Amino acid sequence: MLGSLTRDLQELGITAAPAGLCAACRKPIAGKVSPRRQPGTPGHPPGAVLTALGKTWHPEHFTCARCGQELDKGPFFEQGGQAFCEEDYHQAFSPRCAYCAGPIREKVLTALEQTWHPEHFFCAHCGKLEGRPYCELHFHQRQGTICHGCSRPVTGRCITAAGRRYHPEHFVCTYCLGRLHKGTFRECDIPGICPLDLKQ
Repeated sequence: MLGSLTRDLQELGITAAPAGLCAACRKPIAGKVSPRRQPGTPGHPPGAVLTALGKTWHPEHFTCARCGQELDKGPFFEQGGQAFCEEDYHQAFSPRCAYCAGPIREKVLTALEQTWHPEHFFCAHCGKLEGRPYCELHFHQRQGTICHGCSRPVTGRCITAAGRRYHPEHFVCTYCLGRLHKGTFRECDIPGICPLDLKQ
């Protein structure tokens, strides 16, 4: 069919050369390679050829791999050699917010081994958005939950004595370093002294 069309055009003095095969339909494209159509431009000129992703296409065949929307007039995103409209690209490939589960299209905040929209990274207790992340040590320093015995964060069980926090295994007698248990110590000017050392 294309051969007879080419002959008919040649008889009229018009030379048409194939521009290659359409990457979608694998049929020959005869026409002039043109840039992608601008938004608001009606239709495709006869014989239009579109080039994108290093291939040639009939303009109507350059479509989103997910929804089938024509991509000849708007932005598109490439992933794995396929073209996607903006919406489908973000739905399929953008990181998800740990709070709202929506795709993150712009700035990504990574914390607690998860990704967040910056506006959704706030205190789970009070909802306050400080906008400043802290490492575990500095978070616990701000909260006053650092063990007085080892200077590391207390995240599990703890003992509080004289306004200080301790891991249970670090709550020891100041003098003999023996482990203190409930009822086996007294608080005086120096916290954490076992009864034997207190008598001395």
